[in-house]
Amino acid sequence: MGIPSRQFLASVREALGRADGPPADAYDVLSADLAALESQAAAVRERIAGELPALLARMADTAALRGWNVARCGGVEDALDYVVSLARRLGVASAARSEQPVFDTVPVDAALAGAGALVWPAVYEGAESRLTVRQRLAESGMGITGADYAIAETGSVIVLPRQGLSRLVSVVPPVHVAIVRPPDLLGTLDDLFTLRRLEYHRNGGDMGSYLNFITGPSRTADIEQTIVVGVHGPREVHLVLLDKE
Repeated sequence: MGIPSRQFLASVREALGRADGPPADAYDVLSADLAALESQAAAVRERIAGELPALLARMADTAALRGWNVARCGGVEDALDYVVSLARRLGVASAARSEQPVFDTVPVDAALAGAGALVWPAVYEGAESRLTVRQRLAESGMGITGADYAIAETGSVIVLPRQGLSRLVSVVPPVHVAIVRPPDLLGTLDDLFTLRRLEYHRNGGDMGSYLNFITGPSRTADIEQTIVVGVHGPREVHLVLLDKE
């Protein structure tokens, strides 16, 4: 029943433009020693640093193909100008944001307050608080997140789970804005898995409960195999890509 796993994986490799199969030791990676993983992760970071201008361009191009509205920004001021302009155009009165380090250097709260929009952090404590956050998210015109990682190969933004943080900030509001800084950028999914394997070992065998991959607006073809955008998530997604911090 269904598609054989070998055929399924072959189709994924073909979609990514890879003719080769997994390496012989592909299933031994979680048992690798910490020193080896640190060396691999350092090599990934060194390569990315050398390829950064090309990766920024590739991220912008691939994300646009995936349905993101891409804004290349020279720095923080340009990024804030874009977010404020978008909020004004859409008439956003309330915007939810995640609780991530990016907002220490990209102060969207103050910038949007100047445009008459209230920005609030979508964090919760306990079941009652969770229900309140969900209700406020449903009433917010925009959700703003950072990116723990961004993958140039697929045009994806990845947000990791955090204590008290609602992942719905990128799902419930009708517009999602993701702010990506140069240190967030990776080249490929292989880069991501190398870094996550290192975190797995550093955290005592715990990588968290999920990874939230966001690759453009939500799509479905449930009804008569016709692609419809924005049914199960935001109808509009914006990638604010900083060339420098």
